[in-house]
Amino acid sequence: MTPEESRKATLDLALQTIKENSPHPTDGKWLERLTAECALLLAEWDVSAAWLWQGWPERQQHYPNTPDIGVDVVARRRSDGKFVAIQCKSRQLDESGRGANISKKELDSFVATSSESLWDERWLVVNGAVALSSNCEKMIRTNPVKLINIESDMRKQLEEVIQSRDSMQKEVISKCVSLLREHAAKDKNGRARGKIILPCGTGKSRIALRIIEELTEPGQVSAVLCPSIALVAQLRREFLTYKDKETSMHALAVCSDQTVTGETRKKDTSLADDPTADIGPSSVDEVKGLVTTDAGEIGEWIDNVKDSGTGIGVIFGTYQSSHRIADALSRNGRQVQVMVADEAHRTAGLKRVRKVSEEKIRDFTVCHDDKRFPAKYRVYQTATPKVYNHGERRRATKNENWVVRDMDDPSIFGVELCRKYYGEAVHNEWLSDYRLIAIGVNDEHAYETANQ
Repeated sequence: MTPEESRKATLDLALQTIKENSPHPTDGKWLERLTAECALLLAEWDVSAAWLWQGWPERQQHYPNTPDIGVDVVARRRSDGKFVAIQCKSRQLDESGRGANISKKELDSFVATSSESLWDERWLVVNGAVALSSNCEKMIRTNPVKLINIESDMRKQLEEVIQSRDSMQKEVISKCVSLLREHAAKDKNGRARGKIILPCGTGKSRIALRIIEELTEPGQVSAVLCPSIALVAQLRREFLTYKDKETSMHALAVCSDQTVTGETRKKDTSLADDPTADIGPSSVDEVKGLVTTDAGEIGEWIDNVKDSGTGIGVIFGTYQSSHRIADALSRNGRQVQVMVADEAHRTAGLKRVRKVSEEKIRDFTVCHDDKRFPAKYRVYQTATPKVYNHGERRRATKNENWVVRDMDDPSIFGVELCRKYYGEAVHNEWLSDYRLIAIGVNDEHAYETANQ
């Protein structure tokens, strides 16, 4: 049995264990054992070791003669060796896989006892679709705890890749890498930039991963930028799950919740009109592993990857926080090897509204700037390129409410590396499975809202 087959067999068995235990009330010990046993198999968790509390080798050193502090499992983070405190809560699940909310009282002890600096992250692992109570959510705003559905993470790990799509992706990767190298060789500064246009669901994130692996040497760092925290979490998971088995990868997330909390969205309706805002439902608590917006910490991390020389580094950041990465790169002559801009159309033709400052838009488009964000290769990915005909461009340029960056402009978005069309994707079965749901609406107010 190959290592991959062994991993799959173990995760299949673990899912069966969850299925057998979840319909019944239990003491939760099974979930603690399962979490410790499977932590290393879940690439997204990015841990190098995990122990049950009683079996943690350093327990006596840090907590002499302390039988239980509410930490069920201890994990060591692969990226920097720091510790993660994990509490496991098994719930009796209904037929839809949902269980009762976690109350504040259930987490109080864990939050209090794991607040020491020894613990760099705190995770709450559950066995299904289990949410936090409102009081519990309020508590963890100041004492961050990441809620993790282990059953969902296992299923993501076991996703199959369609073979016909694999063939297309290999063709795209080979062509893009070749063109980027060719253009960099001709450029006086040894740099190149280009765009990849592929329909949604054809695997752009997997393509970005392989391009980075091809063009990044051990000790070098590349970056992936995107418009939301949800995409940061998704891309980080994809990269760690599907990276080449021979590749050692260090991961760092750079994103901030400062302007996108649920309360902010409720109070400031103008965020819906702000082209630079992350108005998705996710928060940094959903991003596992090391997360920061401190330029000094980012720079130190880049230097540590370089000094280790044992693997490649990948920074996953939002456009909104990319200026923090730029600040780190501006010191000591650092640069990234590959910069991938995902959903790149978000950085073109930006509409400036009254409440969006020049500085905010400039930071959102730092990905284009060689001086602020030095990169050997720039790759812009999108399914919907934003371009203008001559008349639209002239009108937009005259309109002070628009910052015009046309994706047909090679000085910004580079050459076209590869383009595939939706018709091709359907015909060749490259798309992931999806459903379209049509909802009939006959309310006059709904019509008005939709038209606005």
